Amino acid sequence: LNNQHLGMVMQWEDRFFEGRRAHTWLGPVDAPEYTGSGDGDLGETYPDFVSIARGYGVEAAQVRERSELSDAVATMLACDGPYLLDVICPYQEHVLPMIPSGHSVRDIITE
Repeated sequence: LNNQHLGMVMQWEDRFFEGRRAHTWLGPVDAPEYTGSGDGDLGETYPDFVSIARGYGVEAAQVRERSELSDAVATMLACDGPYLLDVICPYQEHVLPMIPSGHSVRDIITE
C-alpha cells in the first residue's frame, strides 16, 4: 500500500499529535499533502516504485482505483517471476486495528 507518506508514522501523527506532520510526506514540499491538507490525488508518485522495479528487471504495475485491483492482482499472480504491485491509497486511510505504544491488546484501537 502506497499512501505517499510514511504511513504508520503519519497515522501516529494523526491519532496522537493532532495531525502535526514531521517530514512524513514523500512528495514535493510545495504540495498541500505536505501539511496534511491535500486530497492525495496526485498525477505522479514519489518515489516511482514501478520505474525502480522495472529498472531491476522486475515486472510492475500501479493501481489507483479499486475497480482496477482484481485484474491487477490476477496479472501479478500469473507472473512467473517477481512482481511489484504499487497500490495507491488515500493517506487519510488508517491501518486498523492498532495498539498504542506502551499499551496492551486491551487498549486496541479499532476505529
